[in-house]
Amino acid sequence: MTTATATAEPILNGRTRDVLKRAGNPFRNYFARNPDDEVCARYHVPELFAGERDLLHAIIDLYRYDPGTHSEVVPVLGNKGAGKTHLLHSIKHGTAGQWQLLVTPGVYQKDSDFLEYLLFQIIDTLLGGGKQKGVRPLEYVGDQLVRRLLGVALREMTPADKVELFPPPGLGRWARRLGLGTQQAQERVEWLAENLSGYSSFARMPVPLSRALEEAGLTPQKAFDLLAAHVQKTEAHNTAGLMRRHIYQGFARAALLRDEADLAGFLTFGFAELEFHVRPTRQDLVLALFKTLMEVFRSLKTPVVVAFDQLEDLLLARRSDDAHRTAESFFAGIVQVMHQIDGLCFLIFAERGLWNRFVPSLDGYIQDRLNNPVHVPKQGTVKAIRLEAPSTDLFRRVCEARLRPCLDELPAGGDPVPDVFPFADEQVVRIAKTEPTLRDMLQQCRHLFDHLVYGPDDAPAPVAAPAPAARLPEGFIELLAPTPTESVAAAPTPMPAPAAAELPESRVSEFLPETEPAAEQPVSRVSAHLEEPVAEPTEITLKRVDVVEIVAQPGDEFPMAEEVVARVADVSPPSEAQSTTEEVPPALEPNPGGLTPPARQELAAVAAAEVPTPVPFPAPVVAQEPPAAVVEQPSRTAPAPGELWDQEQRAARRKLEPEGALTGAARELQAGLGAFLSTCHEHGVKVGPWRLQHVVPEFTFGEHPTYGAVTIAHWACKDGQPWKVGIGLFLGRANGKPKDLEVKLGVMSTEPVVVDLLILLRPEDDLAMTGKSKTLWQDAERRGKNVRLEAASLDGLAQLYSFPRWLAAVRESLPEGTPLPNLADLIQEKAEKVLEQVCMPVQG
Repeated sequence: MTTATATAEPILNGRTRDVLKRAGNPFRNYFARNPDDEVCARYHVPELFAGERDLLHAIIDLYRYDPGTHSEVVPVLGNKGAGKTHLLHSIKHGTAGQWQLLVTPGVYQKDSDFLEYLLFQIIDTLLGGGKQKGVRPLEYVGDQLVRRLLGVALREMTPADKVELFPPPGLGRWARRLGLGTQQAQERVEWLAENLSGYSSFARMPVPLSRALEEAGLTPQKAFDLLAAHVQKTEAHNTAGLMRRHIYQGFARAALLRDEADLAGFLTFGFAELEFHVRPTRQDLVLALFKTLMEVFRSLKTPVVVAFDQLEDLLLARRSDDAHRTAESFFAGIVQVMHQIDGLCFLIFAERGLWNRFVPSLDGYIQDRLNNPVHVPKQGTVKAIRLEAPSTDLFRRVCEARLRPCLDELPAGGDPVPDVFPFADEQVVRIAKTEPTLRDMLQQCRHLFDHLVYGPDDAPAPVAAPAPAARLPEGFIELLAPTPTESVAAAPTPMPAPAAAELPESRVSEFLPETEPAAEQPVSRVSAHLEEPVAEPTEITLKRVDVVEIVAQPGDEFPMAEEVVARVADVSPPSEAQSTTEEVPPALEPNPGGLTPPARQELAAVAAAEVPTPVPFPAPVVAQEPPAAVVEQPSRTAPAPGELWDQEQRAARRKLEPEGALTGAARELQAGLGAFLSTCHEHGVKVGPWRLQHVVPEFTFGEHPTYGAVTIAHWACKDGQPWKVGIGLFLGRANGKPKDLEVKLGVMSTEPVVVDLLILLRPEDDLAMTGKSKTLWQDAERRGKNVRLEAASLDGLAQLYSFPRWLAAVRESLPEGTPLPNLADLIQEKAEKVLEQVCMPVQG
């Protein structure tokens, strides 16, 4: 139980500490990997960035109430760790605000046309399995579109058509011709039309589409036939009308008959196969489909928001690229789309330093469009939204949200604890006032939680540094002797305790009460023997250190301590000639302390006797009683790259599971394959004897926007010429399958030759070649083309899809300024099957 009214500071006893240990450190995941990370929803605080969220909702609503609004850019700026990704997650998945199609690209394809890149990002989001505000975009848009079109079709029906749709029971054809049952059919049509439009359920949730059709007695197949006939009759026969007709029918088939293949096939293949009087270019096809899709969204008053998050990782995925050139092509592409397409809202979440670094160096015209303010009713003019560090009260609420699941595990009936237990209020306030960003605050809470919960019992005691001893006369070495009651040959000295494991750098000590200073170390016995006054310790500064390495020869013996001491003690005084012509360093003064040679010899003998003889290490002692139960301590560091890999792969698999998701994600998968092979090249991944010499992440060719792209990898073996291997995603279905194969095979006919071997990755559930596809394949083999077909599993495709996001998450988890570690071993372990499929054959 928890309460906020506790006045006495709670005590962290053993039982409470064990409960907190089992619950784990709630501050461990202190950053969001991407806008779909579930950590954001788990620890969401609605009051955090509430003003900024409301302002963004107001900007998005401009495109809802006036769909023809010009496309604009709204920068959301903040330091790294300010909470930009969390804010974007609350807009995409939060309950506040109405639904919008929010597109969050995970990779930037700098070698592709920006309009084409953006179109397929929207198609991937539309057909994928990811949810926004609890519903798939395809399901939401399809439901709204079918309601509107079916309602219009019902109201435009003639009385005879209505009776034909809802025939009264027990009456024959002649009775219907006489007009019997017309009133009943009219009432059912009006009731269904009102329930589809939502007018009959004012201030309540509208009746679900399937339930409304069932209560009206209309089967989904009849509803689809009615809608398809209405669209066929009302839509124009020009290019835009033909595209709208196929899109409407595709959404209706997906919403009513649960068949998404028709829509996925048209958006990736069918739109390029329409009958044109003049064959359009690749860019014209993309622009025509983009405008038609935007018309559909505007008719539903559904805003389309494109949010680029983690701009530094999106643009600088490869540190070897020219950052300025990449940024210039990116922002120039956005400005180009703003001129060609209306109704798009661009949100750019970027670090302030990165924004101030790139934007001022762009062309003046691009700067003017990026800095163009947006006028929001009741909010004023918005040029940019800046995220600042949360206040102390807001940060306390964040801590309460993180700690609440842990405190709920405490046994009932115990002493009440505050909502921020095991922290004290002054510690939370101090962290909030001293840390610059929300992430830094959460990181310090993570260190503090580890110190309070795990530190006292679990952390090994640090080895205290000895206090500086008294200074000896110049030229002498201090040797500590045993106490008078000990003998020189006593039991062996125990090994010193191992030093504590190094933890990430933190400033936890700033938030803890001061401790008593350590006790002073005893005075050296050598100084006492010399009867010298204790000197104050002085700081020693080394200006130069020379390390001399001496290789020991067989048979050589190292001098013992007695010989070293004797040599230091028996330094003979220099001659008078040397003392008058050379300056002797202070460390080699001939007669330190004014001692006579007999006194020096006596001191050397005493010091030599105090050095114990070396003894072997003692044997380990085995405990006779069973060890006590140990509560496992969770990792105190950020998630490991392997753990992030598994998380991103699971999320990608969920998005690719729906029927048309793989087809719609063709270009996104191709971009993921390019990023995967580029990273393998940079980190030296080796497959058998083959190594990558060069990678072209995406090579576009031909006139087909979806299928005309492959990745080129140059695989080289020792003492051999590299093979130029083209790898493509062969994902076309039904009528698109032979067209996809035909376009992909065309890359081998380009001049000059860019591909020696073509590898096509095909989903394993549709690997067989039949009909025209089989003919094309056999014809390529007869012409001497090197082609290979590989069966790709859904897990393997999910690895390619998630790779850019995983790479960004790994970079985000590293401390600022830390370079990316070598990922070769991890990639070879996790993606061994994929590497074998995209590489030259390895002889077993």
